[in-house]
Amino acid sequence: MLRLDLNLVWTIINMLIIYAIYRKFLYQPVHKVLDARQAEIDKQYADAETARQSAEQLKEQAQAEMTEISRKKADMLGEARQKAGEEYDRLMKQAKEQAEQIVTDARARSKWEQDKQMEEAKRQIADLVMAATAKLVADKTGEEEDRKLYQQFLTKTGGMER
Repeated sequence: MLRLDLNLVWTIINMLIIYAIYRKFLYQPVHKVLDARQAEIDKQYADAETARQSAEQLKEQAQAEMTEISRKKADMLGEARQKAGEEYDRLMKQAKEQAEQIVTDARARSKWEQDKQMEEAKRQIADLVMAATAKLVADKTGEEEDRKLYQQFLTKTGGMER
């Protein structure tokens, strides 16, 4: 069976001492390095998570800003269209007023020209009548001569009969 002898005890004591030395000088430093690495990895994960959350917030902010910019753009386009429509209406109204003024001026000028021509025609007719009367008075030759004068008068006035 098993015997306990001194060699066995010394071997166990040596093993315990080697275990204590390994534990003191090998396992604890390795554990410290592993713990430090684990802490560093945990810190990097935490930093990465913080960076991800920050990126998410920035992304949401950017999307909100893009939405706001799109809304402002749509508002500005609508406002610009409205102003353009108002400007178009104003210009069209102004153009119509100018056209009406031109037509009114043209009608007034036409009426003035017509009146002027009528006055000129009346003056010419009066001159012809005076000339014809002067000839009649100067030539009192008779009915035949009166017809010729009347025909000449009609020819000179362009055959205006009323």
